[in-house]
Amino acid sequence: MTLKTIYIARHGYRANWLPPPHPPNPTGIDSDPPLAPHGIDQAKQLAGYLNSLPVNEQPQFILSSPFYRCVQTSEPICEMLSVPLVLERGVGEWYKKNRGIVPEPANYDVLKPFFPCLKDSNEWDRDSTVGIIPSLDGESEDDIFARSVQFWKAFIPVFEEKYPEITTILIVTHAATKIALGMSLLKFNNVYETIDNDNTVLRAGACSLDKYERDTKDWSIKMNGNCEFLLDGEEMNWNFHSAFEAGSDEDIKARQEEAKRKAQANNAKEQFDREPTPVTEIASGSEPLANEEYEVRS
Repeated sequence: MTLKTIYIARHGYRANWLPPPHPPNPTGIDSDPPLAPHGIDQAKQLAGYLNSLPVNEQPQFILSSPFYRCVQTSEPICEMLSVPLVLERGVGEWYKKNRGIVPEPANYDVLKPFFPCLKDSNEWDRDSTVGIIPSLDGESEDDIFARSVQFWKAFIPVFEEKYPEITTILIVTHAATKIALGMSLLKFNNVYETIDNDNTVLRAGACSLDKYERDTKDWSIKMNGNCEFLLDGEEMNWNFHSAFEAGSDEDIKARQEEAKRKAQANNAKEQFDREPTPVTEIASGSEPLANEEYEVRS
């Protein structure tokens, strides 16, 4: 058998998206925060949704980016569906080349004490099973797209040979990688293209879910950034047209400033709507009009 269905999810709401103080990163690695309590709830809601699907549509195997927030998002799905959960570097985070630190994520030895359901390198080595690893010098938009193309080319035959009985998998990753994986799987040329004539782009809200199905050898998208199972709907959507890395401090600051501008504009509009419009005596009909006030001006 071959892979027929691939789900791709973004991790849930991160703790450092909330106002400080922020909890320490459990792994001690830079840019490796845990989920916020809200993100944990989202992960459970995603797990509940996948568990509600017909058995033949549920993921049979989970591959997670090794960053803590992705494994933490995967954990309730792993537990609820009782399926294997492994780490895969090829679907790791996208970091721009001009950032100060490009972190290397934790391995099984660090993460397994936090997540007992996680398998180990004997099941799936995060570095060598596929062998696609993001550059620790950072990546351009073209680089992450090329990484995704290379990932699918290497991953699919390796996975199908190793697990011939599995037809449906889930990949838990990050906003940028989620988009790049989707665009490359659909055989587009870059991460900026729209996917149809309606100028639709791939959506990547927190804990959102994409679904791809294969018909013979080509893949098509059946679900784009689905958030219908999340109680609060779509949050923190991102795409490559943003000037900042998804979820970065700069991204959060820009979102906060935009929200502040919108709030100020709404307040100004509400205040304007509340103020009564002055009514003159003539307009109110309380004073008779003089003849000259009926003059028609051309």
